[in-house]
Amino acid sequence: MNNEVKQRNKVAKRAEVNVYLSGGNGRVYWPYRLQPYDESTPSVRRKAFSYILDSGFARDDEEKEEEPDVQLTDFSQSSESESPETSDKESTSDAPSESIHNAEINRKLIKLTYERRPEYIIPNDSIHPTQAFDPSTDGYRTAIEDTAEIVDHFLGQINEREFPATVIIPLQPPHALHYFYLRENYPEQVRRGHFALGGMKNFTPSDQLSCVREFRRVAGYDAYVHGFGMGASRQVILALRDNPNLLDSVDFSTPQQHANNAKFAGPSRKPVHVGRSMGEDSSTTSGSLLAAELTDICRMLSPTLTDDADIDPSWDKLPFDDPGVDPDTESEVPATQTEADQSGLSSF
Repeated sequence: MNNEVKQRNKVAKRAEVNVYLSGGNGRVYWPYRLQPYDESTPSVRRKAFSYILDSGFARDDEEKEEEPDVQLTDFSQSSESESPETSDKESTSDAPSESIHNAEINRKLIKLTYERRPEYIIPNDSIHPTQAFDPSTDGYRTAIEDTAEIVDHFLGQINEREFPATVIIPLQPPHALHYFYLRENYPEQVRRGHFALGGMKNFTPSDQLSCVREFRRVAGYDAYVHGFGMGASRQVILALRDNPNLLDSVDFSTPQQHANNAKFAGPSRKPVHVGRSMGEDSSTTSGSLLAAELTDICRMLSPTLTDDADIDPSWDKLPFDDPGVDPDTESEVPATQTEADQSGLSSF
């Protein structure tokens, strides 16, 4: 093992949470990797100290009839109104819905799990894409119920005695409500104690953190909790630095997106275009940018490696104004670019 790899491992392991690189750049070494099953490669798996195999997701893009409300009592009352035969959990997997179960994905995912032997696997789910965190929004309840059934059906397809990976149960927002729904209807999923909080890709960092805190409030701190696709915003990183018990692990694809576009985001987490030469082996340069940004994120997540002054963005040296913090929402106000140089710059 060369010295560069040793140093990268050292920094990654000193971060308060495990930071998984989500994506498939094989030119970069990172100890924690997450790949969708259809992008998984043997070389990335072999190099990874810990590997998550993800199934992807089924988007809930169709128009659906509006639900009047999304409350735990709704789930409870519907369960109580069923006969013992129909409310029994075992009956849910006897007649799977063809509209939500993808047998081909399950078959490939299970087969690949035996081939790659990941530490963790995330079954398929169903999401309700939205940019607003509002539990009453049409689609949330359907996403929760469909995801619970999809996961239940997947678990029925594996041989628990020989399956080589720990199954992480995917949850949809509101995650606390999803947890209550599982506790009443699919308690075996709750007993697994490993959860991935998803469906927050388009949420503000403030809403993302609210979801995580509420889930920890109801589920406690003994469960293993992964933050799925939350983005590497400064607000999220600082929250995890201050309270690492919020999450056990996260996955970020943002650094790879930045590197692919010849950008780099330091402590400000605002990407700046740095440029790179194109042509043959340009992905090697992208891999180096990617590794540098991931390493910087992990240093920000390690109070033993950096103090508060070390992770100050130094806004006066950047082509952005200090965004400040909105006192009402505790969220950063969007940064504005200075007039000096706006070419090739974008805010995260």
